[in-house]
Amino acid sequence: MSIKIEPQAPLPSPPPETSRALVPYREPPTPVITGPLVEHEATPDAIQATGKSIRTADVRHVSPRQMTTISMDLYVNGIIGWDEYAMLAFQPELHPDFDKTIGALTGEKAQPDRPRDFIETWEKHLSYKRKYNPGDARQIRQVEHLVNVLRQLGSPISMLV
Repeated sequence: MSIKIEPQAPLPSPPPETSRALVPYREPPTPVITGPLVEHEATPDAIQATGKSIRTADVRHVSPRQMTTISMDLYVNGIIGWDEYAMLAFQPELHPDFDKTIGALTGEKAQPDRPRDFIETWEKHLSYKRKYNPGDARQIRQVEHLVNVLRQLGSPISMLV
């Protein structure tokens, strides 16, 4: 019995214009829908004055699950930009592994349907950003804008009859 080894055909080489070198990757720009900044000093119905419908909710008494819907409405209507939407819509308690991850560290169970005061939450977040991250002016402006929008949604609407 003999074993015959035949030479294999050489592998085809790649065309000269392609190589296996690392190609620099540039992140594409984030899609942003910019809306007019809503100032707290403006009239309480400045958001409705844009002519766009927003689901009304008491943002001082709303659940994280409801906040994701409200933030989508604000984004779709152009009141907040993409980055602000991402900050507002991200609710960690909606993640299925919250109890195993963040909840395990904090000792809290997820309660995505328990109402919270989101104005107070974002005001605390804003003061934290100003104190511990004063160099990131862009993110501070975004959080300020979110706080202003939430305050506007949370302020009572005056009805003139």
